[in-house]
Amino acid sequence: MKSWQRYGLIMGMAAAGTGLAHAAIYGGGPAEAYVNAKIAALTSSVSGSITAFGTSFGNAMTQQFEQIISAVAVATKQEALAGNTIATAGMQSGQQLVNAVAAQRETAQVTKAYLDYSPQMGQGYDPCGTGAKQKTLDQYFDSLPAAASARMTTFDTAPGRLAPSTSRAMQERLDNHRQNYCTSSEAQAGLCTLSQLPGGDTDASLLFQAAAPGSLQDKARDAYIEHVLGSPAAQIPASVGQTPQGQAYLAAVNREQALLSIPGYSLARIAAANTQSPAYGNKSANEVLTLRVNQYFGGKEAEQWASAIAAQSPRGLLVEAAKMGGLEVWIHHQQYQQSQRLEAGLAALLLAEADNVKGPTAEDQQKAMRDQVSSQVQ
Repeated sequence: MKSWQRYGLIMGMAAAGTGLAHAAIYGGGPAEAYVNAKIAALTSSVSGSITAFGTSFGNAMTQQFEQIISAVAVATKQEALAGNTIATAGMQSGQQLVNAVAAQRETAQVTKAYLDYSPQMGQGYDPCGTGAKQKTLDQYFDSLPAAASARMTTFDTAPGRLAPSTSRAMQERLDNHRQNYCTSSEAQAGLCTLSQLPGGDTDASLLFQAAAPGSLQDKARDAYIEHVLGSPAAQIPASVGQTPQGQAYLAAVNREQALLSIPGYSLARIAAANTQSPAYGNKSANEVLTLRVNQYFGGKEAEQWASAIAAQSPRGLLVEAAKMGGLEVWIHHQQYQQSQRLEAGLAALLLAEADNVKGPTAEDQQKAMRDQVSSQVQ
């Protein structure tokens, strides 16, 4: 390319690109040098501008890129943190659910244990009190045989006891009657003074009424039992006892006392069962039994029992049913013992009647022997 062509191109570019050229300089020589200098200066300026622009643009791009990377890193970290937070929250939620289920199961077990074993809902009505009362009842009735035996030893017709005089013993009974059990008819006849317990020594109903030990009612029961058992046998001298008649008399007395000891014990046991004891709250054995029965049938305690049973769990109802069944078995045992006493009494009655059918000869001989011995004693 010729110089003037190159000059025109450059001038056009300079005029178009920078707007710094305002006029054209024509001619050769110095003009060419001027143009070249201007071209060099413009080239240098354009190059500097391009370099500065590239540098500033690169810096801006680098800074922007770093900002983008930082923003992406922050966003990524936040996303990761959000994911971890969600995962942690999910894990904690699962743990809370597991803990809630475990707590619910534990609560259910505690509730079941409370319902099954608490005194209010799982042990029936008043477990401690009922157990103690039933044990006391059993102990009380277990002591009655010894109490009945001790009572029998006080009778003038006790087995193995002989009265110094039969007539004197009967007179003592009569004196006791007039002093403590005088009736209105006897008082009107002037035989005695009306008693607070008229005819008590002949009143069988007193056997079934509760009475304090040593009271007038209690003594009346002993007197009644003595009347039922009959007059006491009289003692005989030792010399008479060595004779055949004496031996027969003593054998007859022993047989009679053995037979009478059976109904005598039954009557003494009835009296003992209705004799109050300070050791048991001044109540008789039958009164204590009545209280136990009234817990389930009638009375104020039955209302409390029914109210407590309504709040019992199924296990509590089963426990209460077991306690009631135990009391029922115990009552059956007492009835069995009672039936044994009845059978023993019937056996004694059968033996006594058998003695009466031996015939008039044997009976007359026995009566004659007793009259003979009695006459010798008196």
